[in-house]
Amino acid sequence: MKNRPAHLRLAGVHAEELHRHLFPGDGKEAVAFALCGRHHATEHDVLLVQEVLPVPYADCPVRKADQITWRTEAIEPLLLRASRATPKLGVVKFHSHPTGYEDFSRTDDISDRDLFPSIYGWVDDDGPHASVVMLPDRRMFGRSIDSENRFHRLQQILVADHDIGLFGTIASAALPAHAERHAQVFGDSTTSRLRQLAIGVVGCSGTGSFVIEMLARLGVRKLVLVDPDRVEYRNLNRIVGTTAADAATSRSKVEAIGEHVARLGLDTRVEIVPRELASVEAVRALAGCDVLFGCMDSHDGRRTLNRLASFYVLPYFDCGVGLAADGTGNIDDVTAAAHYVQPGRSTLLARRVISQKRADAEAMARRDPEQYRALHAEKYIEGAEIDSPAVISVNALAASLVVNEFLARLHPFRQTANADYASVRLKYDAMLLDVEQETDATPLRRALGRGDVQPLLDLPELSSVGA
Repeated sequence: MKNRPAHLRLAGVHAEELHRHLFPGDGKEAVAFALCGRHHATEHDVLLVQEVLPVPYADCPVRKADQITWRTEAIEPLLLRASRATPKLGVVKFHSHPTGYEDFSRTDDISDRDLFPSIYGWVDDDGPHASVVMLPDRRMFGRSIDSENRFHRLQQILVADHDIGLFGTIASAALPAHAERHAQVFGDSTTSRLRQLAIGVVGCSGTGSFVIEMLARLGVRKLVLVDPDRVEYRNLNRIVGTTAADAATSRSKVEAIGEHVARLGLDTRVEIVPRELASVEAVRALAGCDVLFGCMDSHDGRRTLNRLASFYVLPYFDCGVGLAADGTGNIDDVTAAAHYVQPGRSTLLARRVISQKRADAEAMARRDPEQYRALHAEKYIEGAEIDSPAVISVNALAASLVVNEFLARLHPFRQTANADYASVRLKYDAMLLDVEQETDATPLRRALGRGDVQPLLDLPELSSVGA
């Protein structure tokens, strides 16, 4: 097997379950396993935790502060499930170091070398599979094990929780000049983490262009920009980085903004995807990112992005703007909103940020415009065409709000817990700030960590040979 770098992603709900089991309070090691979907990105493989399966303490003949063993039959059912799934699942062993020892021990090496050949024998594929250690303070480190029983350090472990945990990345030796003042606020560690991240932005118009501008100037390593539209004169009033020349040539928005980011000269790589979100190309490109930003008006697009975040265990930040005016200068509503959506926890649908009926109507209008028009005319389906007003200052306000929510999760600085801020709305016309706590409404839990299934996201429209 050709070795490829490996990453691991797990949702906060799974990290909490692991910590409860691995640290029961007796100072002894414990062990659990996880079944994982996979994503084969361009540069690396990703293991995506679907389900945690703790090994009962009673099935562990030896449990000490620095050693653990378990009965083989305790894990045979999960290996059988991994081998029978389509596609086959990855297996990750998690165990604790209650002493806080920050490396694999000689005992761990012996255990993993004995264990993983049998995992490969059961699952009968090219992997990857992995072994991970959790420390008492919830930090983690790990390694993948290839089919020839060689160890390779996991490049990254990402925990999509109230706070975003990021372990295993290598800090840059020196910060560039443009990042020095960021480091004065967030410290060298967080600033270096930003320089390791690949971030997907879906929707590159009013709010999206401001989000892109801020992320690039914060020093993010890579941006994946997804938007099918082209620059028009009417949207030059709000899209950062576009010009009248772009409108005159009907240039792709992602191409124009991508070139703008390149001109900044701040070493942020850009990948452009001038396609709809509901396309194989867009889903594959976004699945390889570490964080997602949604800057779309459409309910259908936001529902799909929420689904993608669950399948690929990605933190998702949704940016919303509410602007109601009568067209003659009277303003009824000015609202900026930021929603943080964690895989395994409440969705935009559960929070009533988006409407199922509206999303269904938009999906039909996109997939079958003729049928949509016929049903809409007969009032069998809700309308999907709304041309909302747009003002650059409100877009900038919403973009700033959502980027600061992201920074608060990467570098917690608030005086209260981030779990209190699943949604933040600033109603500017009334100068009111409204926040909502995270809940455990989880209609997408069954999609968590599915990874590269066929069709992608279990959506028939995303079928493709070899997907």
